[in-house]
Amino acid sequence: MFFKRLNLKFQFTVGIILVLSVGSSVIIADKPSYIAADWSLEHGRCQPVPLREVNVSGYLGNRINRNTASVLAGMESVITKGFEAQVAGKPLPSEANRLAADSDLYKWLEGACYVFARTGNKEVKDAIDRIAAMIIKCQHDDGYINTQVPPKKRFDPTVRHELYIAGHFFEAAVAHYRVTGQRNLLDAARRWADYLISEYQNGNPYYTTTALREHSEYELGLLRLYRATGEKKYLDFSETLTKELCKVGPKVADIKAGGGLHAVRVGYLLTGMADLYLETGSEEMFRYLPELWDELVQTRMYVTGAIGSHGESISKLPYDLPHTRDHPERFLGETCASVAMIMFSWRMHGVFAESRYFDVIENTLYNHYLGAISLDGKGTFYYNPMRMVGDLSDKSDHGHKPASSRCMLPKLNRTSCCITNCWRFLGALPEYIFSCDREGLFVNLYTTSSVNHTLPGDRAISLSVETKYPHDGNVKVRFEGKKPTSFKLRLRIPGWCKSATAMLPGEKEKSVAPGRYLVIERLWKSGDTVELKFEMPVRVVESDPRVKANAGQIVFARGPVLFCLEKEDVDFPVEQATVAIDLKDVEKQVEVKWHEDLLDGIHTLSVPGKVGGRMVKLKLVPWSVRANRSEDSRWVIFLPLAKEN
Repeated sequence: MFFKRLNLKFQFTVGIILVLSVGSSVIIADKPSYIAADWSLEHGRCQPVPLREVNVSGYLGNRINRNTASVLAGMESVITKGFEAQVAGKPLPSEANRLAADSDLYKWLEGACYVFARTGNKEVKDAIDRIAAMIIKCQHDDGYINTQVPPKKRFDPTVRHELYIAGHFFEAAVAHYRVTGQRNLLDAARRWADYLISEYQNGNPYYTTTALREHSEYELGLLRLYRATGEKKYLDFSETLTKELCKVGPKVADIKAGGGLHAVRVGYLLTGMADLYLETGSEEMFRYLPELWDELVQTRMYVTGAIGSHGESISKLPYDLPHTRDHPERFLGETCASVAMIMFSWRMHGVFAESRYFDVIENTLYNHYLGAISLDGKGTFYYNPMRMVGDLSDKSDHGHKPASSRCMLPKLNRTSCCITNCWRFLGALPEYIFSCDREGLFVNLYTTSSVNHTLPGDRAISLSVETKYPHDGNVKVRFEGKKPTSFKLRLRIPGWCKSATAMLPGEKEKSVAPGRYLVIERLWKSGDTVELKFEMPVRVVESDPRVKANAGQIVFARGPVLFCLEKEDVDFPVEQATVAIDLKDVEKQVEVKWHEDLLDGIHTLSVPGKVGGRMVKLKLVPWSVRANRSEDSRWVIFLPLAKEN
């Protein structure tokens, strides 16, 4: 058995660590540093700067701010109905009988806690308090919680989400504890985890049968519960379940996450394993992760950062990335899968501190992920196909019709994981912007922002970032500290950028290499500024020739932003368009135009094209803003090259 003597592990944190006795257990109150990301530097090279130390505005800040209204709008949906019915002693209402429905409220709670930590919004806090009290009322004496029992039964073999639901609650409870300082939900999470452990010890057959097809998330939930409580049995249980229920090998095709290659399960499993490595240094956990990340990114990921090419699954075959209309499972790229892949990449960055991990995060974030969410933050796509064309009358986006429009709150998709995952991811997004180690700071994502962080040795760092990125490539990073401070500043030079320059304090402008961090180590004085310029000419993204679905087609990009052709901008079916340009001289043939009042402010591209024998100008818009002007849009991102006459 895996159970060992309690062994408390203390991590470096800014603030005071209190050790409190609660019954026979111990709780570590890590005040106030870690919130969404909580790994230490013991086995990694960097860690995120905590949410409370970061202020975000600019492009990303606008999207993050809208998450507050979305989180509050979530309270008007059906995600509370199962809990309300159980508290009232009423049967489960039909609208609450959805797959893993309880996890929706737990993801809402986690996201709401991050929102409250950043904004202090009273309405959000009141909702958090109400939901927390309701969850506790639904907990059984032995620790179990599931509002779908009855009519379902505990460890129901037809559901296969028992551990998944618990994992989301553990993450929500940890977020609640760290943000509010209240231990009521954390204690409830401990009781539930103890129940799961006792069922494992007592030989519940679920763990050797149905759990082999479980949905990963429990790995990370149990690990984070350990970090918040110091109770090592939760760490041990996380490791044990990861080893017994899942399998990884040197190739993507070797992975068995929940019995197969379901994209979200794979992403969460690899996220949990990377985080377990960051905690324990276990080579068994980490052995295959670097090459699996490489293979996923290079051979299984769409140009937008989407992952999952066959319904919700990753193909066993490399470069099998269909997106044509005649493919039977063209509904691909689940939004949750992109969140899971970003979470995995974030932890790989924590291990290696290499910019390429944030190159992938940036591409996925600015294209696939933000493109899945409506501009007001209140709607999402469940799937994100590359082509939305033709007759869609019999198609839905996981239960929502029309398939060409996002499901808008208070309505939910048949399975409502995507909007709830967006709440927690956008809530945590400020922690992605900056990372730190013992020597200094990393700037990972560019948006107008500021950070105040203290390094070991009481070295206070205050930085501001000013930029209109991704609309242009000019960035100013200014040291705002009151006293001179020595530290390393690492500025990510995006991998997409062919030409970039930097001007350091007191120096001339110089070229810098893309795809890595520019490292500046010096004594920083108040007002010292680094100016970055990332050239953003229009460029063409050509697919790997082994991806048959993309043969003879291209994608247009500018900076980190990819562009598509949308129905609203043409007078012909979008699938009839072809591109008539010389690929050797793209920049001179494509016109870039700024539209302040269109779709939150965007650049459009005017591209020479052909429809039949007619020459046309194709107006392309960013992929991330598609389907915000109509409920019946059509779009293509891959555009075929016109054949020469």
